[in-house]
Amino acid sequence: MEPIQDSISPRLSTIGTWYYLASQPTMSAEKSDMAAGEHVAERPGLAGTSPEVHVDAAVQIAHESQEGQYSPWTKSMFRLYGILIIAYLGGALNGYDGSLMGGLNGMKSYMNYFNKETVDQSTGIIFAMYNIGSVAAVFFTGPTNDYLGRRWGMFIGSLIVIIGTCIQAPTKTAGQFLAGRFVLGFGVSFVCVSAPTYVSEMAHPAWRGTITGVYNCTWYVGSIIASWTVYGCSYIEHDGGWRIPIWIQMVTSGIICVGVFFIPESPRWLMANDKHEQAAKILATYHGEGSMDHPIVQLQLKEMAQQIRTDASDKKWWDYSELWNTHSARRRLICVLGMAVFGQVSGNSLSSYYMTALLENAGIDDEKKVLALNAINPILCFGAALAGARMTDVVGRRPLLIYSIIFCSFCFAIITGTSKLATEDASNEAAANTTIAFIYIFGIVFSFGWTPLQSMYIAETLNTATRAKGTAVGNFASAVGSTIIQYASGPAFLNIKYYFYIVFIFWDLFEAVFIYFFFPETKDRTLEELEEVFSAPNPVKKSLEKRSAQTVLNTMNVDEKLAVRYMPRQEDQVRAARPRPSNQAQVVPGSRVRAICRKQEKINDVSPRCNGNTPCASCSASQQECTYGSEANSRGKSDLILEGVLRVEKFLHEMKATIVSPAASSFHFSPNPSHDGVFKGAPPFTDSRPAVVSPALRSASRGSFSGSPLNEIHHPQRTPISEPLYQNNYENAVLDSMHTSTTESILQWPHFEAFPSMKDDYVSIFHLEQSRPVVKTRSTVMYPYVTAEEIDGIIESFELTINFWYPTMSCGQLAQVRKLISDGIPEEDSILVCLALLTMALGCAGQVTAGLTTGTTLSEEERKRRLARRAMGDMYFDSVLKKLHVVHTNVGSTATHCLFFTAMYFAFLRRPLQAWEYINAASAKCLLLLSYSPESESEEDQECIRRIFWSCYILESDYLAELNGLPQSGIARIESSTALPGQYNTHRDSKVEEKSSLYFLACISMRRLLNRVHQLLYARDTGTALDHTRFPYVVAELNHQLDEWRDVLPAAFKFEVGFNHIGNQSTPTEHGGFLRQRYLTCRSVIYRPYLMWMLSGRAGRGEANSELLINQDSLNDCKACLDACLLHILNLRGFGQTVLVDTWICSLSMAGAMLVLLAACRIPQLKDMIPSDVLGAGDHLKQLLQSWQSVMGDPTSPSVDQSIRMISDADRFIQEVYHAGDSFSMRRR
Repeated sequence: MEPIQDSISPRLSTIGTWYYLASQPTMSAEKSDMAAGEHVAERPGLAGTSPEVHVDAAVQIAHESQEGQYSPWTKSMFRLYGILIIAYLGGALNGYDGSLMGGLNGMKSYMNYFNKETVDQSTGIIFAMYNIGSVAAVFFTGPTNDYLGRRWGMFIGSLIVIIGTCIQAPTKTAGQFLAGRFVLGFGVSFVCVSAPTYVSEMAHPAWRGTITGVYNCTWYVGSIIASWTVYGCSYIEHDGGWRIPIWIQMVTSGIICVGVFFIPESPRWLMANDKHEQAAKILATYHGEGSMDHPIVQLQLKEMAQQIRTDASDKKWWDYSELWNTHSARRRLICVLGMAVFGQVSGNSLSSYYMTALLENAGIDDEKKVLALNAINPILCFGAALAGARMTDVVGRRPLLIYSIIFCSFCFAIITGTSKLATEDASNEAAANTTIAFIYIFGIVFSFGWTPLQSMYIAETLNTATRAKGTAVGNFASAVGSTIIQYASGPAFLNIKYYFYIVFIFWDLFEAVFIYFFFPETKDRTLEELEEVFSAPNPVKKSLEKRSAQTVLNTMNVDEKLAVRYMPRQEDQVRAARPRPSNQAQVVPGSRVRAICRKQEKINDVSPRCNGNTPCASCSASQQECTYGSEANSRGKSDLILEGVLRVEKFLHEMKATIVSPAASSFHFSPNPSHDGVFKGAPPFTDSRPAVVSPALRSASRGSFSGSPLNEIHHPQRTPISEPLYQNNYENAVLDSMHTSTTESILQWPHFEAFPSMKDDYVSIFHLEQSRPVVKTRSTVMYPYVTAEEIDGIIESFELTINFWYPTMSCGQLAQVRKLISDGIPEEDSILVCLALLTMALGCAGQVTAGLTTGTTLSEEERKRRLARRAMGDMYFDSVLKKLHVVHTNVGSTATHCLFFTAMYFAFLRRPLQAWEYINAASAKCLLLLSYSPESESEEDQECIRRIFWSCYILESDYLAELNGLPQSGIARIESSTALPGQYNTHRDSKVEEKSSLYFLACISMRRLLNRVHQLLYARDTGTALDHTRFPYVVAELNHQLDEWRDVLPAAFKFEVGFNHIGNQSTPTEHGGFLRQRYLTCRSVIYRPYLMWMLSGRAGRGEANSELLINQDSLNDCKACLDACLLHILNLRGFGQTVLVDTWICSLSMAGAMLVLLAACRIPQLKDMIPSDVLGAGDHLKQLLQSWQSVMGDPTSPSVDQSIRMISDADRFIQEVYHAGDSFSMRRR
């Protein structure tokens, strides 16, 4: 029987790890050559593999099987059903006899021919002779199946049944009839061992419980045929009336005899007999949709090679000691014998063989009515048995057995009382009808709870080596139990009548107690995993425990010590020094990891940065208190960024204060003022970027702001803002929660009234995201098993992605995480466990999104590999969600880390509302810890909190930029008083750490500048974007600050901007490409007020000097916005940070850029300014976003899907405008 049949995931197509076998020594070399042998690589389906199973794959399968659903309606499944019909006929063959003899007892022609009453001692002997024949065959059925195979077992058994039928049907004497019954029972015993074994071994892994359970349900198919055949033949008066039903018994066995030559042999038997090529082909045909490389096929072949030993084929046919020579074997034998006996002596035999007697005790003796009721019973029972077969995998084996047998006892109690009343008073029809009703109810309940499990539970409890013999012993016990009950029932009914039912009332209750204490639960475990259950001191208790990854390791015989690859002990050096076989992976001891970390700490201690108390170069130059923690002794690359930040911050503080000050004066001027030195339009995208700023504004950057026209004229329309509010706003780079620069805001422009379909089809982002189903969590916690190499790969991915972009984890923390994962994750819930699991989840996410920058199309194999890693990340994250309660109740840097990483993974899942929730939770802890730092926290903990603070600041601002109206955490309101990142050992490579720190600072400063842009231009109450008298000066200075930010970027992050520099070639690194996207976003938002002014139509409404407003300079400013939007689109690539963290934000931003371009197409003056590159923008975005969606897997984000639809619609309308040629001539480059 297939060892992992109930644990194969229906979504195995997403698991790419089947083709990889671990090279590490999960088992000793001596144990690695098993039944699969030393030449596994030569066999089809196993080429290039080791006989060992990749344990990680097995763990993932077992875990995902609990949620997945593998379709039962595929072509290969229907082929499987076709061959299983032959085996199912074996169950029907047995059921035919069960109802046949019960029906013959009700036929007067049969009873008259043998001069018998309905029930007496001789009747019991006739029934029992069938079971005596089965007992005699027990010692032959097991060896036959092991030596000749399952098909030959069915063939031999069916042939013997045909012979027995030929002896029994034409009988002239009772002796010949008994001889035929004996031969019939002898043959059926072969079939009853071979057929269920064949079904269980051929059943598709995802449907093992149901398919195997249906086998025993087919007993009722034979029973139904027999019952109605007997009923029809009852109208024949002569002895042919009872002979015809006996002859018909030969039809089923005849079909089996012929049919077995048209069905394949069991692949497990083939593997056990070294016929691997045939086994692989059979599994490919019936489980793998015809593909030998199908993950299910590959896994089963490897499981078979792993589990089958030389003795699994069982050459010692005479030796049955392995059924009881160990504790595990004895506990299995108890279940086998108990199930076999209980399945026959629970009272169910009475409703089949002695239905006539039951009805007679109820006062019903009319022949036709008795036969009709006897024929109806199996139909009802068959339906109940099918339902029960499905429920075996839903509620479990133990509950079905226990509760159904208790209800059976209750039924017998009712039947006893009503039978007494009906017998004593023949006119009491109510009692008779009640008796009949509960006889049927008993049969239905027993069929529901027991019939599907009688064969299946026995097969499940036996291992591969003992399955054939154990099933034979089970049949022997079943035959003995059936013989006793059938032989005793005749005299019992004759002598004590309905009081005989009292025996079953108490016996069934005893069975329930016995099952409760001795029958383990086998649901949701692979057949191999049951070895761990039966080997436990208390198998029942063990079976009720949750499955864990260690269960799978134990099943695969993986030594727990060998699974630990990073062991910070002295033995590491010894182990590393030993000669290692070529197939073993290199092991990096934990001591070496610690040494690397210590070395890195020394490197970073050479040049400590300012801690906020000693004035640094940047703070001194700007004549203010040291706040941001830059270096005091040297002017390195970070000094340049920090000084640029300070210059930008200082001037923007003053600009904001001036704009919102009640003393500020309003004035009226053209967007192209005539002041000397004022900018004459936006500078084009060229390699040299002159800072074109008014002298007044330039003087402000040196500390004197008096020359700005913003201080000269009063603006009466503005409502003064209270001092505390504007003071807080301009001191901190806070993004107004109700700003007007989101994609949703753009869609509200009047120009989109011409595109009603876009507005009508648009659904609020909040509505889309809130209507999504909650994130599903699995019912049990199970961690993926990962090898040392995989741990290294995942943590390295985390270091180069998440910890590079948001460097918040130190080398010490990463080493701690690596050790915890390598040693085995503890069962208890703790903050450190949550952090380790989140690190692994995000590392897997990094591997999913890595290498997409080039935009190349992924192969199907590569896509599956990434989806497999996504599935592993989801498993880690699912485990975290069950443990987060310990994080919420703790206040500390590690707990804050966990909340931030949870937000990051929700961002990876494209669930913005959940990500926002955890960003807020992490921000709240940051605010608390920064305001009231615990004395027990080290400087490293404080630096960690500061870095998490800035990471939350970036992410929160990114979300606010596209979702206005969100409640703010308040984190931005203390950013001006929070030190920028300082010294922190985040990477083992000092160069990588330096780049990471610089990149982090660059992102922080850009995000602060972006917040100022939104605040100065688009804040709901104070934004100047709609005030054409003031925004030109604000725009000019913001653009100047943006260029200064770009000037101070390190060489590694430098980038070129322009239509001649599109793509990856113009940036030395992926990170430079991402920063360029930030730059273009900021530039497009800075110059958008000009476009809004042009689109509003105020320039041509005849206002004073309105004709002067539309000049080349103002059009150039509009073009600056359009070029930035288009370049933002064309330069988009699959940057890791974009795909992993910002896919949702990016999709909205790109939709907004396309909407801006579409709106511009409707203005004649702007049409000719749009380069022809816009015609490819829509396809470029759709290809990128859809490919990212496919790499991420299901479910897709409805917000992203809507953005793709908006992009497609905008692209279609742009194409229509272009091709219509309505005074629209696209400018060609």
